[in-house]
Amino acid sequence: MTDFQHGYIALLRAINVGGHSVTRMADLRGLFESLGLTEVVTYIQSGNVLFKSTEGDREHLKHLLEKKLKSSLGYQVSLFIFTRKQLEDAAAQNPFDPERRDKEQRCHLMFLSREPDADHCAALMALEGEEYNFFIHGKVLYYAYPREFEGSARRTINFERVLGVTGTARTWKVVNKLIELSR
Repeated sequence: MTDFQHGYIALLRAINVGGHSVTRMADLRGLFESLGLTEVVTYIQSGNVLFKSTEGDREHLKHLLEKKLKSSLGYQVSLFIFTRKQLEDAAAQNPFDPERRDKEQRCHLMFLSREPDADHCAALMALEGEEYNFFIHGKVLYYAYPREFEGSARRTINFERVLGVTGTARTWKVVNKLIELSR
């Protein structure tokens, strides 16, 4: 074991969404710290945690965290763990020019548990139209919609069902802020 600290960003799926699975961020920080993780910082209430660890195996770390979260919270929590570079690479692939077009559109990145197959991708692309634009690159779904379709004006799409994978979505601004905080 080495003393080298790896910086990670964990995105928890379905934390504090719609009044369900409510978890205080102070409690979440404490859970991460109880596993010996250091420099633990949460960002907003949607389950974004930045931390450092001597553990270099992200899959092993993911398994440990999911097990701890389930035992502490009483329900299964899926999470995705990234390095800053991985989030930067995902942000760089965004085709919707969200910085320039922020006033006219909302942009999200949905991090997927695996790459969706071609049939599922085609099913999603068939839903594209004036409400939504989609792009899939590896294990990231990028979607954008005009601000006029925010809230109830936009049809709801269950992206996980359509793509046949689980995932967790973050707005473009949240992804950028997590990258900034990880520096």
